Amino acid sequence: MKINQYPVLYVHGFRGGDYTTENLVKSALKYNNKEEYLKATINTLGQITYEGKWTKDKYPIVQVVFKNKIIGSNLMARWLSNLVFDLKKIYSFETYHAVGHSLGAVALVLAEMREKKLTYLPKIKNLVLIAGPFNGIIGLGDLPNVNQLGQNGRPAFMSPTYMRMYINRKNISNEMRVLNIYGNLKNYSNSDKYISVTSAKSINYILSPKVMEFVDYPVSGKNAEHSLLHDDSNVLRLINKFVY
Repeated sequence: MKINQYPVLYVHGFRGGDYTTENLVKSALKYNNKEEYLKATINTLGQITYEGKWTKDKYPIVQVVFKNKIIGSNLMARWLSNLVFDLKKIYSFETYHAVGHSLGAVALVLAEMREKKLTYLPKIKNLVLIAGPFNGIIGLGDLPNVNQLGQNGRPAFMSPTYMRMYINRKNISNEMRVLNIYGNLKNYSNSDKYISVTSAKSINYILSPKVMEFVDYPVSGKNAEHSLLHDDSNVLRLINKFVY
């Protein structure tokens, strides 16, 4: 008998690669007591190649790698939608889970908004966002301790990408569960070095009124640094428990 499958996509961010999500994938393999997974590589033209194996269990793991390390979130989101559609044609699933780091987290939110409008695309069920620059990056549309969140979570200033997500918030699925992880080095910047807490938390204002469940998870200390956050043992345990 064919079981319902819920593939889990692991998506890196700006200037990232397979090394970014390596520990996330290894941790998930160990948690699920398996050894094999599929790697989907998307080249600079958006063409997809596969290596590894799509497993036949409930949660096939798919590591997503963009050869163009400096593409923006909009193109990344479009190529993610193309990938999900391609996988659906081969493996026939309707729902998937996803874990995104940094710009990959932003791209997954944008992809989910596309999926609500394009009914032939599978839908995200469990979504993990790690250090997402939803409302600017420090030095690029954001500065430490300048933007503030109101009591209702609304940011005082909205970046163009954030404004686009806010305007299209009606396309957010009300069946989605979201875990939002962000870091704070507890220094003057209130950031993970690159992403301010305000920028990472600003997604709450868009998603939390719409989704089935929204969980905030702040991380403090040296492991809260942007490039270390996805390797922290407590973060890995929390992600696996949330996703699987």
